[in-house]
Amino acid sequence: MPGSSPLGFLARGESVVALLVDEFLMSIADDVYLPLPAAVVRADLLTAFQSVIAALGADDFDPAVGRDVGRLLVSLQITVPAGAAAGGRAIATLPDALVREPSAEVRRRTSLILAEYTAGYAEALTRRIIDGQAVVHRAAQLARRSAEERERQAQARLRVMFEHARSPVFVADERGRILEASSAMTVMMEANPTLLGASGDDVRPLLAEDPADVERVLRELAEADDESVTRFLEHRRLHFLGDSSVGRWALSRVPAEGDRPALLVGVGHDVTELRATHAQLSHLAHHDALTGLPNRRRLREDLTDAPAGRVGFCLVDLDGFKAINDRLGHAVGDRLLGAIATRIGTALTGVGTLYRVGGDEFAVLVSPPFRPGDAAQLVHRALSTPVELPTSDGAEAHVVRVGASVGTTTTAEAGTSVEALIVAADAGLYRSKGARRA
Repeated sequence: MPGSSPLGFLARGESVVALLVDEFLMSIADDVYLPLPAAVVRADLLTAFQSVIAALGADDFDPAVGRDVGRLLVSLQITVPAGAAAGGRAIATLPDALVREPSAEVRRRTSLILAEYTAGYAEALTRRIIDGQAVVHRAAQLARRSAEERERQAQARLRVMFEHARSPVFVADERGRILEASSAMTVMMEANPTLLGASGDDVRPLLAEDPADVERVLRELAEADDESVTRFLEHRRLHFLGDSSVGRWALSRVPAEGDRPALLVGVGHDVTELRATHAQLSHLAHHDALTGLPNRRRLREDLTDAPAGRVGFCLVDLDGFKAINDRLGHAVGDRLLGAIATRIGTALTGVGTLYRVGGDEFAVLVSPPFRPGDAAQLVHRALSTPVELPTSDGAEAHVVRVGASVGTTTTAEAGTSVEALIVAADAGLYRSKGARRA
């Protein structure tokens, strides 16, 4: 298929980045409070996305620039799922915004940068949470003070910290009985009365749904030689300062000292939004931004998980799509791709999964016991009638007839590598294209 050099789009990069950054800021305006001046945020984002374009065209390609963009968003306090998703979409749409038909290499680089962006964003967001959990170690240090005067001062500081801590913080004995609780912890206990048991002061049911997980972590803490060791637990159905949420606990054990028994110190955080952000970023990394179809990365993972034996594969190339794109324009071409993806995907329901692997190229992973030929027939049938694309200005709708050439193979013949399957199916695809032109 026609492509583009990774370097061929750099001249347009500056104007494209400015447009993408402005669209990004508008898309998050209702969800994110930016403490820095808008001009400063915009300048930082312009620099970051220009670095992405430079990486796409570099001879010595390094996808780590995506990790820097993810970290930047967190440093700008763009930490809600909508902000993370908008940043991922901006990176994913760069190739199509820069050139009409990005090359396979540019798309591969974009996919790797997006994966690094996902990792960098999640890493930075998690680091913010871990930094907040330093209160665990401060509480543990205060709990170890043995001298009377130092103990009195420690208790006073601990009380102040508990009274002002926004996160739930507790100190408990080794049986889980709560000895000290912050105000936020008290509110949480009152919101989860059914979990606390008859005594009302056993923290263990608040730490995780499975008691075995709690006992395992407490045992690991008791057996650890290093008292700075921290273990984590999650409760997925906890009323966490309001609605039902995912509560993540950081736990440390203070060993016994003199007459004082060993203590368990914990601090909680609501990680519901973090989990939602991870899910959205994972979806962005595995789906095509234009059509919503699974992408080449997802195809590679699905092939790894495919059942052993003979699994069918089809490579689908749209006939004459470039001419349609040139005649009707890029925007109409994008809408046409979306409509075709929906039509073919619906036709393949129960038979196989449709992926977008290139500009106007799609792949089908055929579900046994169906064969590649079954999927190819469904593709042709789905495109046997014209596609009607309504216009936004009320003018006459575009009616477009698009055909497709289909090449087929199986994993038994070509293996489970995406590249090998495409090469094997490509020969049949061009035979199909030649037969359609004859």
